[in-house]
Amino acid sequence: MDYFPIFLLIAGLMAAFSIYLIYLVKRGIDGVGFLLVLYLTGSMVVMFASLSVFFSSPNQVTEAVALASNSAYMIFGLIPILFNINKKVKVRRWYTILVFAGLMALSEAFMGQTFFTMVTKQLGNPLLGVENYWYYAVMISEMLFTLLYSFKSLTQPLRNYLIIALPIMGISPVILPQVTQYVNDTIWFNASLMIIATILIYESLYRDRLKRTQETMTSLELMLVFSFMMAGIFTYFLTGSWYLFDASMLGGMTWFIYRAINGPNHVKGNYMKDSKWTFSFILVTFIMEWLMGGVLDFASGNFSTGVRGFLSSLGLGFVNPLSYYGLGSLFDFLSIFGSVTGSTWFLVMMGTEMGMLALFRIREVKFRENKIRLALMVSAYAIYTIYLPNFSPLSSKIAFIPYMWSMGLGTLGPVASNYLIPGIIGTYVVSAVLSFLFGSRQICSVTCTAPTMYQGTFYESLKSYNRTSRLGRKTLSSRLRPWYKVIALVVWGSLLAFAVLSFLNQDGVINVTILGNDPTVFLYSFYFNFLWYVVFISIPFMGSYACVTQGWCSWGTFNQFFGGLGLFRLRVKNPDLCVKCETKACSEACPVGNTDLPGKFIKEGEFKSMRCIGVGDCMEACPYENIRIYDFRSWIREKLGSNGT
Repeated sequence: MDYFPIFLLIAGLMAAFSIYLIYLVKRGIDGVGFLLVLYLTGSMVVMFASLSVFFSSPNQVTEAVALASNSAYMIFGLIPILFNINKKVKVRRWYTILVFAGLMALSEAFMGQTFFTMVTKQLGNPLLGVENYWYYAVMISEMLFTLLYSFKSLTQPLRNYLIIALPIMGISPVILPQVTQYVNDTIWFNASLMIIATILIYESLYRDRLKRTQETMTSLELMLVFSFMMAGIFTYFLTGSWYLFDASMLGGMTWFIYRAINGPNHVKGNYMKDSKWTFSFILVTFIMEWLMGGVLDFASGNFSTGVRGFLSSLGLGFVNPLSYYGLGSLFDFLSIFGSVTGSTWFLVMMGTEMGMLALFRIREVKFRENKIRLALMVSAYAIYTIYLPNFSPLSSKIAFIPYMWSMGLGTLGPVASNYLIPGIIGTYVVSAVLSFLFGSRQICSVTCTAPTMYQGTFYESLKSYNRTSRLGRKTLSSRLRPWYKVIALVVWGSLLAFAVLSFLNQDGVINVTILGNDPTVFLYSFYFNFLWYVVFISIPFMGSYACVTQGWCSWGTFNQFFGGLGLFRLRVKNPDLCVKCETKACSEACPVGNTDLPGKFIKEGEFKSMRCIGVGDCMEACPYENIRIYDFRSWIREKLGSNGT
């Protein structure tokens, strides 16, 4: 039997009726009228739920159940309306609208379930009705109508959020879940839109950073919806089931209709002042990005599907979680976490988001020096971090090229004899010379992945937590604290000790591994695929650039040491201008909290410290445009007799 005409008629009627109910609610219907709308919406849920049971197994019992459930709802559902028909009832509150939006999404899901059971005579899981184009056709028409009808009454940020969320929810992989190519294409499409949406959210918050309140909770809600969706797709690749993703679709579409009708969340704040909210937002965003990175690695074939396939794809491997007195579970967590954060597509996705924020910032800086550095920074991420190690013809030879064995001894593999010269030692020599000539900015502000993540518009503004967070305040000024030295010594001590073990392993002298992994490979994964992200997410509590201010990065402290010995420094053209400066804006702008900048400028006419990584924000903030960077280029100009400032 051809059910298509029947389905088309039912879906069309459902869409028209649902849109009319949305129109009534948005128009402002109240009291008994709103109770009636809820009653009618609930009746659709009960009707389609009972019909799906009946069509899965048509007989007298299921027919009786369907009739009884609908009759019971018609009678008992009317009781609240009849008791309040002559009373002035005020029910139009946020939770009643949320219930209405949820019932709308659920009724469409049960409609899809009914269509499925009519064709297959099977009931399936309760959310199977989401997995077809009929459900999405009706829901998208309802969402689109709600957005258009509410458009003028919405705030600009919420408009943007709903506009970008509509195609993400509407072009879903479960519309045609049995078509593998369609599923993969929509996953990539949705991931791309979520990246755009994340950039949009960051920029919306950043543009309103000077306002007392922003759309903070609404932004967090949308990131939670995206995280839920990505968790659903990630689970699908592990289990083959769309069940969690179906639930995320119901939740996401409920949120969409609710927000379009009710407007933005009235709980607002400012991300530069509320550390707990900002931490929550960064954490939820990172969870979404981690899940997305894993999903893209599944979709691209870097991870094998299924639980066993995924565990076999882990970079550090997988052990019995109960082994080694429970330490196996900690190892497995690090292995799973680091396998995603160290993967190509996670880095591509993060680079796209953070790189766009950095490009937006180029428009805001005044000095050509800083514009060039930001452009080099984004280019270095794309070429040095992504293209050369992963996609270039040189990718197999990267370990032997100086300056490519970056960020520590364990980046590209074990400390083997054939890597020592020129790969490892060459990298350290070249980088030390560059830091001596140009300062540690060549790493900490250009080629490392950290500056791209720290210096885009949104994350750059989080340097305010250097002064407001408890740990951030303890790192202010260029003086190195004792605990900075302790952390740096522990990091370097562990790195060198593990490097010796790795070298002796490779020469066959000993056989020491960490659950089957080379010591430096494991340590690198721990420091840069796990600990660094913990530090990054904790900006609201630790301050910005904690890798610089607290000594967590071995590669950073190495280059900062040689930068401190070398030619790089900040100079002022006229120290007298610093004396009369009332703002001391240069110290406020410094992303690593060098608050003693003004004093050094007044006393010495320059500022030199291994903690200065040459970001150049002080130059931008100086009201007199008095600060300049001095490095090897300036030294050459001096020798040639030209102005070296």
